[in-house]
Amino acid sequence: MKKVLVVDDDHGFLLSLQAMCRERVDIFEVVTAGNGKEALAVLASQPIDLVVTDLKMPEMDGFELVSRMSRLRNSVPVIVMTAFGTPEMEDRLMDLGAFQYIEKPVDFELLLQKIKDGLAAGAKGHVSGVSLASFLQLLELDRKTCTIMARAGARIGLLFFKNGSLINAYADPLTGLDAAFEIISWDQAEIEIHNFCRNRKRTIEAPLGFILIEGARLSDERGESSTQAGGLPAGEGDDEFAQLDDLDFATAPLPPSTAAMAQALEQGGKVSLEETLQAAQGINRMVLVAKDGTARLQRNIDNKEFKPFVTYVAVAADKIRGILGYADLPSHIILTQENGEQLLIIPGAELSVGIEVQPGVSPTKIVAAIGPALAEAQQLAS
Repeated sequence: MKKVLVVDDDHGFLLSLQAMCRERVDIFEVVTAGNGKEALAVLASQPIDLVVTDLKMPEMDGFELVSRMSRLRNSVPVIVMTAFGTPEMEDRLMDLGAFQYIEKPVDFELLLQKIKDGLAAGAKGHVSGVSLASFLQLLELDRKTCTIMARAGARIGLLFFKNGSLINAYADPLTGLDAAFEIISWDQAEIEIHNFCRNRKRTIEAPLGFILIEGARLSDERGESSTQAGGLPAGEGDDEFAQLDDLDFATAPLPPSTAAMAQALEQGGKVSLEETLQAAQGINRMVLVAKDGTARLQRNIDNKEFKPFVTYVAVAADKIRGILGYADLPSHIILTQENGEQLLIIPGAELSVGIEVQPGVSPTKIVAAIGPALAEAQQLAS
C-alpha cells in the first residue's frame, strides 16, 4: 500500500484526516508529522510516495522541508497547503509541472482527490519532486522574504526574495537579472533556504514568470552536456550563509552596464529611458524614435535605412492593430536575418525603439531590462 506523509502542526487536523482515510480510502495509508523536522525523520525511515505539507509550522516550516527534500536522491511529489492560492497561480504552477497546492481551510474531499491524482500520476512518471523553478513560484505564491542558495555541482548562486518578489541575484561574476537567468538554467539544483533577505538593493524588476521561462530557454540551449563551472566555489556556502557577510549589495561594485543607473538610484533620482538604453547590454546599434519621426537617441547608426525601417515597422504595426480591431500594440517584434542576427522593435504610441541584438543575446531579455523605463517614458510623453 502506498504511503502519504501529511505534515501539519494542527494535531486535530491530522487525526481527522487519518480517521476519514481509514473509513473511505484503501489505496494509501496516511503517515503524519507535526513539523518539517519530524517529516524528514519519517522520510529517512520509510518509503513515502507523496508529501502533503503546510507552510507555517514551528521548528522547521514547510519551505525548509521542501528545500531539504530537493537534496534527496528520490523524487517525491509534493502538495502544499497555503492560504494564498489563486486560480491564475494554479494555472502557472501546473503549466510548469510544479507543485500542486490546496487552499486553506482545507476541503477534505478536494485534498483526497488531489492525493489520489498525485499518486496515480506519480506511478505513470508524470509528477516530479522538488525543482528550483517550482520552489521559487511557491515563494512568490506565499509572499516569502528569504535568501535562496542554489547548488548545481560546483556552481552556487544566491537568489534574494522580498515579499515574494525576486529583487536580486548573485552567481559570480554575474549579478542581478543575468545571475537570475544563470541560476534558474541549472538542472537539478539543490535548494537551501534562509529566512532573511540579506540583499539591500533591488536590481531586478522583471516578473518571476518571465525569468523562469527565459532560464528554461537558456537551459534548453545549453543542453544536458553543459558542465561549465560558475557561481561561488563549492563549499563556501556552508555555515549559515557565512559568505554573505562579504556580499554587501549596497556597496559591491556593479557591472559597467548598470553602474550609471545604480548611481542615479542611490542619489534619489529616477533613471531615464535614455540612460537605460545606453546602459543595456547585448546591443550592436539602437535608435529611439518619437512619433513625429525624430530620433531622440541613437547608437552606431551607420546605415541610413535603419531608422526609417524601424519607424515603418512601428507605424505598420499600429495600422494593422487598427484594422484587426486590437486595443494594444504588440509588446515587441523580432526579425531574424539569414546570418542569425536579430532586430528587436518595440512599437509605442509616443516612442518606438529599434535594437540590433548581438549574437547569442536574447531579445526578450532586453525587453525585460528596458520595459519599465520605456513604459514610464511613454506615459510622460503622452
